[in-house]
Amino acid sequence: MENLNFREILVKKPFYELKPDGYMSHGTFSDKVGDRSMQNMPYDPCVWRVKTQSDFLREYFPSGHRIWDKNAYPDIIKENPEWDPKDPTTGNRYYIQPITRCAFSFQQVVATKHTLHLTGNDIQFELADSTEELDKEEESQKNLNIFKKGWLMHNMEIAFFEAVSSYMTVAETAAVGYIDKGKFGVKVLSFKNGDYLYPHYDSITGELSVFARKYYDLDEDGNAQIEWVEVWDDTYYYRFRNDIGKKSVTKKAVNLIKGLFGMNGYALVEKKEHHFNSIPVAYIRNDEGPCWSNVQKNIEDYEEAFSYLCENNKAYAFPVFYVKGDGDEITISGDDMTGAAKVIAMNSKDNDAGFLNGTDASDAFATQLNKSYDLIYELSFTVKPPELKSGDLPGVAIKLLYSPALEVAMNDSQKLQPFLDKLVEIAKFGIGHENNATASIVGLDINAWIEPYTHQNKTELLTNLATAVQNGFLSKQTASERCPDFPKNAEWERILREKKEEDQQDLLMDIQRADNETENAIEEEEATARINKQQGGNDINTGGGRKAGRPNRSGKKWDQNHNNDVDDKNNWKHYNQTH
Repeated sequence: MENLNFREILVKKPFYELKPDGYMSHGTFSDKVGDRSMQNMPYDPCVWRVKTQSDFLREYFPSGHRIWDKNAYPDIIKENPEWDPKDPTTGNRYYIQPITRCAFSFQQVVATKHTLHLTGNDIQFELADSTEELDKEEESQKNLNIFKKGWLMHNMEIAFFEAVSSYMTVAETAAVGYIDKGKFGVKVLSFKNGDYLYPHYDSITGELSVFARKYYDLDEDGNAQIEWVEVWDDTYYYRFRNDIGKKSVTKKAVNLIKGLFGMNGYALVEKKEHHFNSIPVAYIRNDEGPCWSNVQKNIEDYEEAFSYLCENNKAYAFPVFYVKGDGDEITISGDDMTGAAKVIAMNSKDNDAGFLNGTDASDAFATQLNKSYDLIYELSFTVKPPELKSGDLPGVAIKLLYSPALEVAMNDSQKLQPFLDKLVEIAKFGIGHENNATASIVGLDINAWIEPYTHQNKTELLTNLATAVQNGFLSKQTASERCPDFPKNAEWERILREKKEEDQQDLLMDIQRADNETENAIEEEEATARINKQQGGNDINTGGGRKAGRPNRSGKKWDQNHNNDVDDKNNWKHYNQTH
């Protein structure tokens, strides 16, 4: 790996879009008997237009939209009516009048909504299998809780959000795991942040075998921009720098690669084990481009129509004043301050004055713009928020209203599932390494999936969960995990612990109550015995014969009036209070 062929490493297939070249231009033939069966399918190669990720960013940011391209939408060239070739003060013969240009951030709206529908809910985890052995089940659940806690503590939800955002915007992303000084972490790579990503797959298994990242950074002096290349395989991490164009090679270079298909100048700066059991990179790419690709042309048409509308309003917003007649027969008196006409005097009935009414094209433009606006949202599976008058919508109505967004989120979640599985694999190893439980956590069969977010009636959802638990076809644990607004790591364990503590408290109260009842019964028997003795009767414990009775274990001593020397109170008061 130290002797990399960078011409092979720093390469990947481009993004592209299909052009209409060749559409329905494949010849004809007559419909005679046997003609169709004898025809051969012609060779019809598609013509593709290459698009770069820089093009995606130009589409994402309104300042980079096509409407600002003066080659696509040129400004108006007009002739200067005051131009005099003999008088340089009159200026040039022609001048440029800038046209009105309007750009809108539809792409950002679509990308934001698609991203949040995928990341609005946390990633769902569960054990893929269960065992009948209670000890193993509890151990697996304990390790799962450790993993879920580590997932939250290492901000894996934020990392997944950043990855999905990059996927929706520039059509690819990568998440790289690392272990630095015994601590696990994940870094998200994206073209938005200046990262050029180069995945390479095994031709047989289709698994990611080598991954490279190219980026640019300043040198040690902060003067020159240096090209850096990082490479991961299943064992090592490599870091190279490109010293092409520098007069001297850096002293930190360990190995200078020369003569590789003309790609001289790459120096190996660092090589170390990444400590993972496989290549610690999760990568995903969307060959169809960003999430707004299917409505990009609609957005450009909308911006063009809106710009033309503004240009039309600029030309016809103010009425044109006209005067018809002989100049000698018309006298116009104006305002000395503004020059506006205040009084018009006409000497002939044939004279006339008024305002020209231009063609009002606003209604036609409004129809076009409204329809284009609706199509942008509809074709991008983006839902415009409804206008609610009052009250909450039922859950079914909300799902039907947001069904386009939910459907595209479900579709995208399936595309992102391999990326999520690899990310979970990386996290299991890193979290297990931190907790000195690599084998037990890596060995967990964890099922992770994306739960698309949609607006919901939470009161109705809670009612449905409670009803399902009450009727016995949903467990309390599952209901706890799906309860909105209250999701906590190991929430079910908290519920069980609180229930156990409550049961223990109830048990202690029962024991205390039983002890009090026993003590009260004994004291009652003693009091009854004393009464019987005073009456001359024979008590079963303290009768006249002083038979063997219950030993005095209370430590109290009694006088002749049957008062104890500890409380110095009559025992009947205590008896009345306790009965």
